[in-house]
Amino acid sequence: MTALSMSVAVKPSPEGAAAPAEEAVAASAHADDEGWALLEALRRRMDEQISAGRKTQQQVTQLAESIGALVSEQRARSRWANLNSFTAYVIFTLLVGAGAFLLYRTRATELVEARARIAHERDLAVRSADTLAQQQSAREQADAGAFAIYELLAAGKRDEAAAQITGAAAMPLSRTERAVLAGGRLLGPVPAPAAALEAAARSFKAGRHAEVIGPLEAVLVSEPTGARAASLRYFLGVAYAKQNDLPKAITHLRAAIASNVDQEDARFHLASALDRTGQYALARGEYDRFATAHPQSTLATFAMRRSATLARLPKEAPAGAAAPAAPAPVVPAGASGSGAGPR
Repeated sequence: MTALSMSVAVKPSPEGAAAPAEEAVAASAHADDEGWALLEALRRRMDEQISAGRKTQQQVTQLAESIGALVSEQRARSRWANLNSFTAYVIFTLLVGAGAFLLYRTRATELVEARARIAHERDLAVRSADTLAQQQSAREQADAGAFAIYELLAAGKRDEAAAQITGAAAMPLSRTERAVLAGGRLLGPVPAPAAALEAAARSFKAGRHAEVIGPLEAVLVSEPTGARAASLRYFLGVAYAKQNDLPKAITHLRAAIASNVDQEDARFHLASALDRTGQYALARGEYDRFATAHPQSTLATFAMRRSATLARLPKEAPAGAAAPAAPAPVVPAGASGSGAGPR
């Protein structure tokens, strides 16, 4: 500032030296004021710049903090999204696995049940085939025996035929064979239906069930229908059941019931035969019908109890299972021309 003042100072004149000096001082003071004002303005501008820089720094810091918080929040959201995706994947995998397992178990159970049912049906078919084979073999033997006796009878050799007829009544002869042999008087004369029923009742009382089969079968050939035929079938059904020939017993008892036989226990005998062959569902139905139709019968209590037992068993006995301990058929106490039996 001194140099400036010195550079602008005016050379004093000899005439008015005092006036220029005052002007120089005033100019110097004015220049100092301008310099200080300029410095003050610069200082203010510097302060404003510094204040703006601080504000900018604060804003940048806040922006950085906001960005950092946003990044942290985004990272947290990303972690939760990944965790939720993994959880959803695990749950989906478990559900798919459970569904596949249930489907497999259901299908496997159906296949096992189908296999068991087919095996059971196969065993029943095998048993039926074995039974039919045995019956066929016995029938062929009976046919051969009956034909041999017939040939002896046709040749006039009645004594030899009579000698071979021992046990012929117990053979599974057909009605025609029995009628032919009965006509040849080899099995004795065919009795009258009423007499045959009376004789059957007496034989039942004595416990000789097998001996009534031949005469009753012969009588049935001559009288296959009617009330007395129903009674004949009833006695034959009971006799065959006593001989454990249950298929024939069932056949005759069903025919007797269909013909409205006058024997209240016929349906009970049928139920017992079905029970002993393992046909539990059919046996249960017959037990229920018998107990409903004859609630006062001494057999009704047993029929209801046995029906309740069969309700817990399958419809048919499993293959290879032993036959149940079914009750023995009741022995008819008496007979008449209409086939009246026990009450």
